[in-house]
Amino acid sequence: MSPGGSTQENCGFPTGNPASLLQECLACGVLVVGARGRIVACTPEAARHLRAKAARLRNAPASSLPAPLPKLIREAARSGQAVTNLEISTKTSRGAVTTLRVSLLPVKTRAQSQVVVVLNNLTSAPVFEQNMRRLDRLASLGTLSASLAHEIKNGMVAIKTFTDLLLQKGQDTELTEVVSRELQRINAIVTQMLRFGSPKGAAFTSVHVHELLDHSLRLLHHQIAGKLISLQRRYEAQTDIVRGDDVQLQQAFMNLLLNALEAMGPNGVLTVATETTEDKSGARLMHIHIRDTGVGIAQENLGRLFEPFFTTKKNGTGLGLAISQRIAHEHHGAIQVQSEVSQGSVFSLSLPVSGLS
Repeated sequence: MSPGGSTQENCGFPTGNPASLLQECLACGVLVVGARGRIVACTPEAARHLRAKAARLRNAPASSLPAPLPKLIREAARSGQAVTNLEISTKTSRGAVTTLRVSLLPVKTRAQSQVVVVLNNLTSAPVFEQNMRRLDRLASLGTLSASLAHEIKNGMVAIKTFTDLLLQKGQDTELTEVVSRELQRINAIVTQMLRFGSPKGAAFTSVHVHELLDHSLRLLHHQIAGKLISLQRRYEAQTDIVRGDDVQLQQAFMNLLLNALEAMGPNGVLTVATETTEDKSGARLMHIHIRDTGVGIAQENLGRLFEPFFTTKKNGTGLGLAISQRIAHEHHGAIQVQSEVSQGSVFSLSLPVSGLS
């Protein structure tokens, strides 16, 4: 262990990698121990690293700190030499272990001697790096999405022209209308992707949820029939009118319905139910429950289902549920999930009911 050197070394920072410097600068905590062996100053970050409250640490004896910090502070005060970048493990009274990088700097003045202790939590470093990687992937996805959206819009021009001609000639009118509506929905989604860099607020209108659910189920008819899945509709909501963007809401419904179908084998049961309740403030909520009899979700994965890029599917993107949750939040609603392995899952989307009836 060498005596103090540069300011970075005294703060416990490694030299070289700028990302590492930024990471540890943001996580740095500082303690100051006075001549009488008591803590005279403590930053909130230091208290957090030591899993204690800053108010309790101030004026407390340094001996109350988790080992081996008290011994290191005494040695630094006695020798008068700085200690930098020392990795230690501390354990709380409850047995929780934290890995810290510690630097100690003795400071002598005419009035008294003090030891400045700088702490960096290395235990949280993997989480920081994981979040940075996720942000990088999101940035890459945004760039890729803009390029794809531009090309998709170009290809859709010819398709829309063809469906318009079919409508004019009256050929396969019902099927053509379905295709035309879906093209409009895709066009709206792609347009939203292109405007991602400067998003605008959605123009909410009155949406009939039951009609939107029925339309989504019609689009999935072949998948449902192909797997011999029994479909049960239980629309019990007193009113199905919500304020929202029908394109975005249908996207959320389709994501949840497709997940349910993919989770089930042949002869499963898909239940789409609605109900109306009131919250504590008296506001009415509409709940859309999508239940399947599929494989279920392991308990350790439930807390991560709505994280971008997290997926348990072999070829999944991990974006469907994350997008559905964002849509729910933009509509002042929420999504919840209940699941048991081999027993199936139920996803519940809650939305505020419109004042119209």
